[in-house]
Amino acid sequence: MLNNEKITLMTKIALYEQKNEDSEIKTSRFFKSDYISLKMLGSFACVTLGFILIVALYLIYSSSKLVSNMSSTTTFVVLVVTFIILYIIITIGYMIFSYRFYTKKFKDIRKNLKEYNGDLKTLHRIQELEYDAIIKDISEEGEKENA
Repeated sequence: MLNNEKITLMTKIALYEQKNEDSEIKTSRFFKSDYISLKMLGSFACVTLGFILIVALYLIYSSSKLVSNMSSTTTFVVLVVTFIILYIIITIGYMIFSYRFYTKKFKDIRKNLKEYNGDLKTLHRIQELEYDAIIKDISEEGEKENA
């Protein structure tokens, strides 16, 4: 006999696993702080690489203008200090954004995983009830044969 509730639940679980196996189910292995730290480390690397590329492009684009204006070491020091301050400001802003974004994302993933685990527990209970019914039927048939 088919159990429609069990079939629906198994379909829902299979679809969730198929859709979110790489992103959400693998995230369940992490603690919140580990997940956020790992993602922020990646964000830091990306913002640093991006800043280096932008500065390199700027220096290449305006190299002739910079060389003509570099009459003293003070101008060079001011340019370097400006780049460093700009890098710090951009990095801090991006890290704040990354922290908030990944905290919200982790919270949403945990919410979805909680629902997924609840569905798994419900499916387990349904299967236990079916197994108990089968065992009861088998034991009743055995008692009838012995009588």
